[in-house]
Amino acid sequence: MRTKKTLFCLIVVLAVSAFLMFVKTDVSWAKSMTLKVSHQFAAGDVRDQMGRVFGEMVTKRTNGEIKFRHYPAKSLYKPKEQWDALRKGALDMSVFPLDYASGKVPQLSVTLMPCAVANIKQGLTWRNKPIGKKIDALMEANGVKNLVWAWFDGGMGSKIKQIKVPADVKGTKLRAAGKKFEFMMREAGASITSMPSSETYHALSTGVLDTMLTSSASFVSYKLYEVLKYINAPRDYSIWYMAENLIISQKTWDRLTPEQQQIFMEVAEWMHENWIYDNFKTLVDKLIEAYTDAGIDIHYMTEAEFKAWLEFAKETAWKNYAETVPGGQELLDLASQAME
Repeated sequence: MRTKKTLFCLIVVLAVSAFLMFVKTDVSWAKSMTLKVSHQFAAGDVRDQMGRVFGEMVTKRTNGEIKFRHYPAKSLYKPKEQWDALRKGALDMSVFPLDYASGKVPQLSVTLMPCAVANIKQGLTWRNKPIGKKIDALMEANGVKNLVWAWFDGGMGSKIKQIKVPADVKGTKLRAAGKKFEFMMREAGASITSMPSSETYHALSTGVLDTMLTSSASFVSYKLYEVLKYINAPRDYSIWYMAENLIISQKTWDRLTPEQQQIFMEVAEWMHENWIYDNFKTLVDKLIEAYTDAGIDIHYMTEAEFKAWLEFAKETAWKNYAETVPGGQELLDLASQAME
């Protein structure tokens, strides 16, 4: 009898010990981890810097509990593969152009809608306005969480002519960057080829493209001045603003402790207030300097040209978005309200 009792007690002690070891291991795992951060942009590009600055601050604030491993230049995932990898939890974080996910979440096309954002500073107000909250909720419903909003200005470059107004697009072989830009440019008479910005240098070199739109940062970091002859630079006016945010897998977010989540949000707020605008507002200056040095023909869009694009955008891209995307008109209205 005593032997049976002794055996029973031993089994209980072993079971409790095993449980405590599991709990200890689980808590340790939840506190300490290395997160994979992937994007398509060149190392040193401002978007690469954004991810690294965020990571360095979080690592410091968590006393080394959370570390980051960065994979620039599509070295881990191809650009558009990142969205599904984030949703599945295979990838932890990305600096990601939100419109790249519009094939899965069509509402996200509003984050690259022609003439829907006035400038970088105004775009950054989205995070505290109904339009931004709506986008945040849409993303979270799809397994991805917004951390840092980042807006990029962009322009139009060409090998064959200066693109000033919609009529200039006719007959071009164009990379439009975004489904609604593609729709609008197709309506203007362009032949559209879709690809990430990281593939445009080769496409321009081989004649697959002769005209393209992309961000000021990409025009410089991908050295497109080596293959372009003309550029419409976004110094005063631009029809092209794109949200390229720092985002995190909801599965990864849920693995963080509440204290770690709080640190992530505090660092994100610091980035919004102190880093994003100061580092992004100079991108067009760097573009102008690089393209001037390369001898590229530079045009600066006028107010009259912008108004021509705005009218054309409303007749084409905006109208198509409102008619084909669930909740599209509401999102357009919210975007317009954010400009007021």
